[in-house]
Amino acid sequence: MTDIGFAIPMRRPPAGFLTLSLFFLLAFAACGGGGESEGEREAEEARNEAFAPICELTSPIPDTGLPADFPVPGEVTFVKSENAGPSVVAEGWADEELEKLYDEWHGSFESSDYKITFDEQEEHDAEISFEGGGRSGQVKLASECGASGRTYARVTARPTG
Repeated sequence: MTDIGFAIPMRRPPAGFLTLSLFFLLAFAACGGGGESEGEREAEEARNEAFAPICELTSPIPDTGLPADFPVPGEVTFVKSENAGPSVVAEGWADEELEKLYDEWHGSFESSDYKITFDEQEEHDAEISFEGGGRSGQVKLASECGASGRTYARVTARPTG
């Protein structure tokens, strides 16, 4: 081998290049599965199993135990109610998509004497916490309602004060 008399200096790539390369590597790795993980599928199946018995009931109950002025969208059918200590837990369903039912229930609270103290909507469920009529509690909605295509609804209301 002959010596050509000069050396080619090795330069380090700029820091931004390394950061950008790492970002793309992680992004492609995250996209690899193209769908839900096994854990996500199992969690969704468990939610379906938990809510399906309520969503399959069709006979509405005559009295939920909730105050008469409690805001409930007309699409909700309550099929079960029980007392848990001083709290009332009413469960049912609606033939509405989760997002639409959440929006309607939110609007029902806003046009009532009940105050929303917290609300949150996610992909598979939503909550609206409330206070009013001498009660506080939460509306829980879930899109996994078995094979029925319904949205599960549960109201938990307890006396305040």
